[in-house]
Formats: sequence, structure tokens, C-alpha cells
Amino acid sequence: MLFNSYGFIFAFFPLVLAGLFLCRRLEGKRSPAEFETGKKKFRFVEGSLEKGYLLAVSLIFYGWRCPEYLPVLVGSMAVNYGLGWQMQNTGCGGDTHMRNPAGQAGNPKAGSSWRQSESGPEQGKKADVRRKGLLAAGIAFNLALLGVFKYRDTGGFVPLGISFFTFTQIACLTECYRRNLKGVGALSYGVYVSFFPKMMQGPIALPGEFFSQADGKKRSADWERIYRNLYLFILGLSKKALLADTLGKAADFGYGNPAALNSGDALIVMLSYTLQLYFDFSGYCDMAMGIAGMMGYELPLNFDSPYKASNILEFWKRWHMTLTGFFTGYLYIPLGGNRKGRVRTYVNCLIVFFLSGIWHGAGWQFIVWGMMHGVLFVLTRARRDVGHGAKRDAGLAHALCVLATFLYVNIAWIFFRAPSVKEAVAFIKNIAGFSFGKINWELAGCFNLDEFWYVIKVLRIDSWQYAHYILMVLFLTAVLLLVFFAKTAVCAAREVKPGVVSSFIMAVLFVWSVISFSGVSTFLYVNF
Repeated sequence: MLFNSYGFIFAFFPLVLAGLFLCRRLEGKRSPAEFETGKKKFRFVEGSLEKGYLLAVSLIFYGWRCPEYLPVLVGSMAVNYGLGWQMQNTGCGGDTHMRNPAGQAGNPKAGSSWRQSESGPEQGKKADVRRKGLLAAGIAFNLALLGVFKYRDTGGFVPLGISFFTFTQIACLTECYRRNLKGVGALSYGVYVSFFPKMMQGPIALPGEFFSQADGKKRSADWERIYRNLYLFILGLSKKALLADTLGKAADFGYGNPAALNSGDALIVMLSYTLQLYFDFSGYCDMAMGIAGMMGYELPLNFDSPYKASNILEFWKRWHMTLTGFFTGYLYIPLGGNRKGRVRTYVNCLIVFFLSGIWHGAGWQFIVWGMMHGVLFVLTRARRDVGHGAKRDAGLAHALCVLATFLYVNIAWIFFRAPSVKEAVAFIKNIAGFSFGKINWELAGCFNLDEFWYVIKVLRIDSWQYAHYILMVLFLTAVLLLVFFAKTAVCAAREVKPGVVSSFIMAVLFVWSVISFSGVSTFLYVNF
């Protein structure tokens, strides 16, 4: 099931919200109680009804279109939970609580410290060895699962979002090993991994962040909060349906017909894919945050105007921020981070980008993409480390840095989108050949949305020689203005106040997006 579908918007999600509020209402009327029968003790755990409900609807959401993927997800969850449970119960002294990665209490009702095993140092060492073995087994299992389905020919059988739910579970195992998580129940774990707003494309929520919300006391319905998150959802929906899908038509045409492009056409196609990828992925994340927010959960920010970055270091602080955080916390720092000298630091950075390229896809073009970012990242960091570029440029210099970074990212995205390195290089050669001419008629037609072309006909300028290109120029100009000068959707949603104007904007964007579903496409990152 997709967020940008009639079934999700008009049936699934309204029913999910209604059921969630009903669960909270029922739980609000019940106080924790214990019932004993013989030697068995049963206890109603506060929040279990909600967690069970969320797990059920998340699995329904995931398996709606492709139920054959469910066994992979559920099996992966079962194995990882079993390993995590073993890790949580190895070398502990019986104190059950949860802590976040920073060592702070993630559960206000939890204990204040980890109680080490009191069985003696020898058994403590054995417990540590066992925990390391469990962690290694878990990571090996997850990477093997990812490798089998993503990098081997399985006849097109690649479970949706396998990279995201695999990384989520690796994070959870690692936090269990670090003793930042304790006493995580099966329901809590299941909801954390499968929570449907984030499962297939992120954002990647870290365990401590999510469990503290899931185990915390839920707020009653806050209608202003719901309004703002609905506004965020609609902004994300319009990004996807109105902007990304239109840009995607141009990108698909160009990469599908490279021989038909001159240098000007190739530049437009390159720009179209760069913008499509941003609006598609950030639109999904906006929708995910809005959906979770309406349900009373908060997901981390994943995009912060990345194309406004003035260097590649800043770009990766703004683009797919939760993936950057994951690689930093679970790869870069364990490799040694910046603690072992500059050379080792730069090597660690290159390793991270190399593996990031492999994670994004099976093909040399993804490795080239990753290393293009990695090499420039290291060079920029080295320049900063020797005292150059630490001070932020201003005015024209800053604008030129933003433009240069944007151009470099555009070129790197060519390798990300092209079927192979050879075709990517040929595409770049086409641009560098400066063989400009009249823009391809079919390429320009990708931007001629029916609703706007009707206006051109009403104004009776459709017979003009260049009328076919008007909408392309206006569309790309408007999109670039949004990218470089507009607020992010998250900022706009935080600042919006319920009122006539904002409600009118929401209604127009919502209706327009829904009407555009006739040309709906899947999200680009859903197969990662």
C-alpha cells in the first residue's frame, strides 16, 4: 500500500486513526491489574492494546500489495528479537529497563543503572564473549538476508524496504549489546520495526527515540497538532504527486532515449532527476512524519533543504540525515571515527561512502556515486582541517559555493540513475559536448500538465511557435525557486495556524494531488 493512493487516504488511514483512538480510550478506562490463577500470574500491561493494534495494522499495510513479502519481514523480526532477547538476558542481574544511546534513561519508570552480573569476573567475561557472538551472528544474519534479496538474482523477489527494516534491526541489536536497551517486549519490538509510516523508506528512527515514545504516556487528541501534521502530510503529498511525478516523466524519457538528446536536453534531464529524487524522497518523509504525528508519534527529520548546502559536508548534514546518523553511529565511530589521526579519519570516511554506495544498489555505478561523494567529502574536510574554509562564506562567494555543490551533486546523481557506468559517462559526455539546439519536443511535453495547458488554450497562445515550451520553463523555474528560497515543509507545518487561508491551501493542494493519482508512480526509495 502506498501513501499516495485512494485506498490509503480514504479508507486505511482513517480506520487506523479511529481504531487507535478507540484503543487509547479503552486503555484509559482500565488501570493496570493483576489476575492470579493457580501458580500463573497474568497482568494487563498499559499500552499493550495499542501496540498490538499498531503491529497488526503495520503488517496489513506492508503485506497489502505483496503478501508474499510478509514471511521475510516476520521471519527477520523473529530471528532478530530472539538474538536481542538472548543478549538482554546474558550477564544481567535482573534489572529490566531501557536506556537510550547517550546513556540517559529512555523510560521514566525505569531504573537508574545497569546492574552487572554478580557471578564473578570470570563469568562476566564469558557473558561478554557470548554477547559479542550474538551481536556478530545478528549482523551476519541481517547482512546475509540483505545480500541474498538485494544483490543476487531472485527473479524480482525483493521485499519492499528490506534495507530500512534491516538497518533498523541492526541498530536495535547494537543498542542491546551496548546495554542501552533492556526489557524490550515482543510487542514493542514488533511495532518499532514494522511501524508503517517509517518502515519502507524511513526516516530511520533509533531504538531509544522510538521506545521512549511507545512506552510513554500518550497524549489525548490535540486537534491543533493533528491539523499541523495533516498540513505536513498534504505538503508531502503535493511534493510527490504534483512535482516529483512530473519531473519523473522527463527523467524517464531522457534516460530511456539518450540518443535523442542534445546537450541542452541532457541538462534538463539531469536537473529533472535531481529535483525528482529530492521531492520524491522528502515528500515521502514529510508524509511519514505527518502520519506519525497525527497518531501521536514523532519521527526524526530526514531532510533540511540539502540543495542549499555550500559544500559536501553540509550537504550530508542535510540529506537523508537519519542514514548519515546511522552510518556515523554504527560504522564510522566503531571504525575509530576521528580518534586515530587524520589519515585514519579520512580512510574511515571513504569506507562509509563506499558501503553507502553498495547499500544503495548492486552495480558499479552506485559505487562510483558513493566514491564521488566520499572523495570530495575527504578533500573538503582536509581543507577545513588545515584551517581553510572553516569560516562561512558570505554574499556572492556563498552563492557560488552553493551553485558549485549543487552542480557536483547533479553530476553524481547521473551515476545513481543511469543503468551502468558506461551509460552515465556517455550522458556526461553529451552534456560536455556543448551540442545545443532546440529542446526535444517530447521532453518539453512531459511538463505540459493538462490543467495548465488548458489555460494556454484559453489565452489563445497555443498556436505560438514556442507555446509548447512555456510550461517547461515555468515549471522548472518555480521548482528551483522552491528548492533554494522556500521554507521546508516541516517548518511551514510547524508555523501554520488553523484558519481559513491555510485550510483553503490544504484543500486546493489535496484535491489537486488526488486528481493527479491517475498518473501515480511508486516512490523511488521503496525498493532500497
